[in-house]
Amino acid sequence: MLKVGILGYGGIARSHRKGYEQIAELGAPVELVALCDIDPARFEQEIAINISGDDKKDGKTYRTYTDLEDMLANEELDVVDICLPTFLHCEYACKLLKRGYHVQCEKPMGMNEEECKMMIAAAEESGKKLMIGMCLRFDAVYDKLKELIEGGAYGKVQSVYMERLSQMPRWGFDGWYHDYARSGGVAMDLQIHDVDMLRYLFGEPKAVSAVTNDARTKSTTVHTRLFYDDILVTAIADWGQAKTKKFKYHARFNLERATIEIGGNTVSVFPDEGEPFDIEVPAKPNHMGNESWFFARTILGEIENTKNRPEDAMGTVRLVKKIVESADHGGKILEV
Repeated sequence: MLKVGILGYGGIARSHRKGYEQIAELGAPVELVALCDIDPARFEQEIAINISGDDKKDGKTYRTYTDLEDMLANEELDVVDICLPTFLHCEYACKLLKRGYHVQCEKPMGMNEEECKMMIAAAEESGKKLMIGMCLRFDAVYDKLKELIEGGAYGKVQSVYMERLSQMPRWGFDGWYHDYARSGGVAMDLQIHDVDMLRYLFGEPKAVSAVTNDARTKSTTVHTRLFYDDILVTAIADWGQAKTKKFKYHARFNLERATIEIGGNTVSVFPDEGEPFDIEVPAKPNHMGNESWFFARTILGEIENTKNRPEDAMGTVRLVKKIVESADHGGKILEV
């Protein structure tokens, strides 16, 4: 049984916690035992973030700490799950790996490629496992989408449209989401999910182009094009939605003989011939739970991590930085 402690108990940590609870019910050899946050009020708060407003612990209780050293001294942990703000990922991942803990770290991996390389080096030197939370690679909806695309029944993908729409994050510690230097803006925090999925499905694009605006904070909205040899991709990420607007994601894939759309827990297929149909996928465990279960199996030696390597996460950070560079130059097309 692998023992896990979560470091940073803000908004996204609630989804991680739910994932651990769900896979524990299904018999995974993983147990979340402790939570750590510098603000003791976090343990009593129910924080509504853009992906979920339900923050109840389902009757589970955990030991709580306001100091990382106290948690490490009092718990026999195998894994530390880092849910700290982006600008702290590299520092704490490297420290924990070097001290002998396996590390699961929220996305993005780091603020830039250099930080990512430091994290990979720390994992290699320590002999411990590192995995980054590129959670869509573990989402049942995207698993089904990938299966349909690779199955070839509807031909090749010709064009893609993806969007992630959210209100401006208001739940981050010390307003860090609003600080471009600490968050990387909407491209690094929100669009990174779609960028990673595109790399997972199609590999590296030939070039990118992007424009942004600064309506609510620097890089509030980003409109991105990714250029492949035979696929045109448009992706939008937006923090400019009104406070009363709920988070929404949607993607549309035009293939030679069908259009496939995804949203929520549904994959909708619109074939050229025959009737449209929906494929419902399981809602539990959530993608965080699937991710944590997968990581546990790599630690236990049951599988090799060929699905979501740290090098893959670093490549996605590199591509997002190229998107940001294009936006900084007014949408200039940049080779990747």
